[in-house]
Amino acid sequence: MDDPKDPGKPKRLMGALYLSIIVAGCLALIKVLAALVTRSMAILASALDSLMDVGASIVNLLALQGASQPPDEEHAYGHEKIESLAGLFQSVLLTLTGLYIVYESVRRLIFGEEIQVLSLGIGVMLFAILATLLLVWRLKTVSRHSESLVMKSEKLHYVTDILSNVGVIVSLVLVALTKWVVWDLLISIAIAIYVCHAAYEILRKSIDELLDRALPPQARREIESLVLNFNPSIAGIHNLRTRKVGGKVFLDFHIEIGGQQNFNEAHQMTESLIEAMRKRYTNADVTVHFDPEGEI
Repeated sequence: MDDPKDPGKPKRLMGALYLSIIVAGCLALIKVLAALVTRSMAILASALDSLMDVGASIVNLLALQGASQPPDEEHAYGHEKIESLAGLFQSVLLTLTGLYIVYESVRRLIFGEEIQVLSLGIGVMLFAILATLLLVWRLKTVSRHSESLVMKSEKLHYVTDILSNVGVIVSLVLVALTKWVVWDLLISIAIAIYVCHAAYEILRKSIDELLDRALPPQARREIESLVLNFNPSIAGIHNLRTRKVGGKVFLDFHIEIGGQQNFNEAHQMTESLIEAMRKRYTNADVTVHFDPEGEI
């Protein structure tokens, strides 16, 4: 997990995910009922978003449980990519949701649809905003200092919910003032576009991790500088390979050692270098090979 010095953090993270499932499930049910009464497409879009959040939170919970398992004989590099697979699955769900919302909004725009009991819809959405704000605050508090993709996507879901809920209220107020139902449909389409954008970001990060994308060039230059300045005996670095999965960084490289150091001295210096790299990159998996200078 993210912080080996805090063994209680995994349990708190999973507890926060259980809370997310309960809150999102209750909000989805309330919104569906409100959408049936008011006939508001924007509220229905928000309800579908909440339903997807329930599914996404369940996937996140399973992913966090799986990713927390230590390496074994069959998975020597650990289980962190479960998070990446979960993110990939979430992006598909969010995209399908967004496309359905666009389809239904266009259909209603063509055939027309009246909205009823606007005050009920506004009240439900205000309650949803308050509940989601409290949930986001809890997620942020529990996952502080965590680099988990699962927790980042979890917070993103509910921050998106807050924005979409505000949009729904704006649309209902505009409908009440202008009597034009088109505002409700336009806001629902805007929510769908935002959902698809969020899905794209999660998809991009998940694919990067599944394909073992290297760290950014700036990070690679920083690693090279740290290694070359660590000890005067280090004459060079080559075969640097990097990747990041969830909150874990994997570093693999060769160093060239100059002078007439014996094996034990070279080994001890390499171990010290590995420790220094782990201080810079928390929870890093570092593999270093040492070669005599000039032998690559």
